[in-house]
Amino acid sequence: MIITKHGSKRIKERVGLPKRAHLRHIEKVFTSGEIFSEKTSEKLNVIYNGFLYIFSFIEKKEPILITTYKAQSNLYI
Repeated sequence: MIITKHGSKRIKERVGLPKRAHLRHIEKVFTSGEIFSEKTSEKLNVIYNGFLYIFSFIEKKEPILITTYKAQSNLYI
């Protein structure tokens, strides 16, 4: 798993995790999270604990975390 600089900054800001916990958290999100949209060859949206995580598959087909958003309640309808 790869986390971009922007993605790491957003996890710290929005989720509140220290930098050393980011990789463990993202692995947990990727395995336990609920897929929000269809997985394409370029992107994947995952919801986990009220946050929307946006992944990309650009190089090596390895997931890259791009950013994190606070999921809105109307997304679950």
